[in-house]
Amino acid sequence: MSHQPAHAKLSASGSHRWLACPGSVILEEPFPDTTSEYAEYGTAGHRLAEMCLNDKKNANHYRGVILNQTDEYPDGFEVDDEMINAVQMYLDFCRDTPGQHEFIEQRVDFSQWVPEGFGTSDYIKLDKNKEGQIIHTIDLKMGKGVQVFAKDNPQGMLYALGVINSLDMAFEFNDFDLVNIVIVQPRLDHIDEWFITVGSLKEWADKVVKPTADQAWNGHLEFHPGEKQCKFCKAKASCKALAKHGLSSAMTVFKELPDPGMPLKDVHMMSADEIGELLPLVDVIVDWAKSLQGYAFELASNGTPVSGYKIVMGRAGNRKWLDDLQVEQELDSMRIKKREMFTRKLLSPAQMCKMLKAKNISQDQIASLWHQPEGKPTLATLADKRDEIELNIESVFEAIE
Repeated sequence: MSHQPAHAKLSASGSHRWLACPGSVILEEPFPDTTSEYAEYGTAGHRLAEMCLNDKKNANHYRGVILNQTDEYPDGFEVDDEMINAVQMYLDFCRDTPGQHEFIEQRVDFSQWVPEGFGTSDYIKLDKNKEGQIIHTIDLKMGKGVQVFAKDNPQGMLYALGVINSLDMAFEFNDFDLVNIVIVQPRLDHIDEWFITVGSLKEWADKVVKPTADQAWNGHLEFHPGEKQCKFCKAKASCKALAKHGLSSAMTVFKELPDPGMPLKDVHMMSADEIGELLPLVDVIVDWAKSLQGYAFELASNGTPVSGYKIVMGRAGNRKWLDDLQVEQELDSMRIKKREMFTRKLLSPAQMCKMLKAKNISQDQIASLWHQPEGKPTLATLADKRDEIELNIESVFEAIE
């Protein structure tokens, strides 16, 4: 993760959106920047990594330290086992990467291609050998919700351009030098690398980035809705282009005239091909619909009437004890036995392995003591990297029955 000013109009982190849909920039302008616990946790993890690299310490050196205390999260985030293990994986990779020159949280400038384009690259290491130079740009991702890949990653590519632009005077890069864009996502145990030449990167910047960035910066109203660019767009709930895209795309599946010889029942049932055409739209439509509901609630909560809807009180939450000790004392006075008040539960295998790892004990010693069911068959696109399985059709239908 590389950090930007909150007001950056064309940020590298949002480049997957504005490069695909330049019109989204002007639509997002009225919406305030927001944060989340996940984002703030990521900031804390990055701060720990920076401290470790600068001080040449391992992550466990800072165990118990509180990081990133803000107005919204005054308690901050404690450096615990999970954060230590995640950041240490990143530190080990950075330190094992070959190179003679390293730059930690280096400010880079790619404004040659993107107006006001600048930011801070997590970690850079330059390696020079007889074949040329390799620019390693390593990006720490603390999230575990969406797996991030290095190939054609626009954020990584923009920051690599910034590295080239900012350090070219000192290191004199040529078009045949290599750039290694690296994503380290430790909480998913995921490291991904992708190499591209300096020349190819500059060509992409000149032909793709610069003209699109100019359009987005100048408020060009060109929209290209899609799953990736719309997922985190602040304006998606109110975007007419996305609404039209989802609904019209679904309807086009049914526009072809049925075969005159087809049985009447089949005319009114979706075919496997039609279902295959609709499936890619499901995530986009569902995500848009949820955003639409959230936006409508926000409007109504702020006093803007939404035709046909009103704000009501939702279902009450689950009951929770105010003070466990007081409850125990009260039950004692009622002569309720301790074994009737409390339950004792063994840690799950995953929790136990995490505890053992913190104590530097191998999980192999208990691996024979658990059972892990195989995953269930699930539908995936042909682009999915997992091998296709051959199903026993008869056993599948037996299971359904």
